[in-house]
Amino acid sequence: MNLTKMLAVSLMACAVLAGGCTKKVQVTVANHSDISRTIQLSSPDETMTVGAVSAGGNLTTTLTVKNSDLPAQCYLSAEGGAQQSFMVTEDSPSKWWFHVTKDGKLTGPYGKEDTHAESEKTTDISVPIGRTTILK
Repeated sequence: MNLTKMLAVSLMACAVLAGGCTKKVQVTVANHSDISRTIQLSSPDETMTVGAVSAGGNLTTTLTVKNSDLPAQCYLSAEGGAQQSFMVTEDSPSKWWFHVTKDGKLTGPYGKEDTHAESEKTTDISVPIGRTTILK
């Protein structure tokens, strides 16, 4: 094997090893509540404050987990006590979405094909029954 081929094989091996050491998942949080929320993300290796997501806004970050920690129990929390646990595995998708609901709960993770719908609480409306008088 000539030197050029050996170098190419060595570079490919390094690239495979470097890329194969971690699992990366892009996490997006959509805030449907009417207040800004500070978002924290925890993995087996660290807990980090991702930032604040404004009311009606989105925040995206990348979660990195060492392959040696897989499967990894992770947690996402939104200021105000909302928290959601989720498991990162080798087969986890590369992108996940979470939602802070209007009443401050955290839901997810959702995949690309999943949908999230907010619903409003309904109340009964009393309509008084009117009398109709027929004139002849």
